Amino acid sequence: MYKSLVRPHLEYCCQVRSPHYNKDIKLLESVQRRATKLINGMENLHYDERLRCLGLMSFETRRVGGNLIEVSSL
Repeated sequence: MYKSLVRPHLEYCCQVRSPHYNKDIKLLESVQRRATKLINGMENLHYDERLRCLGLMSFETRRVGGNLIEVSSL
């Protein structure tokens, strides 16, 4: 549900997709951290392990990848 309902809303606007301030980046990551902890059996795993098990990437990784795709298409 998180992948299909929550994450698209978080990545929708430009300010969320590529925030300028570290506090905004940390806030976005905290939303994903809390959402992944809600899944049964994942609450005791480290954040990176939860992402790996769920097949997700951190927002920082997705942001860098998106920027690389955007630059390479120029």
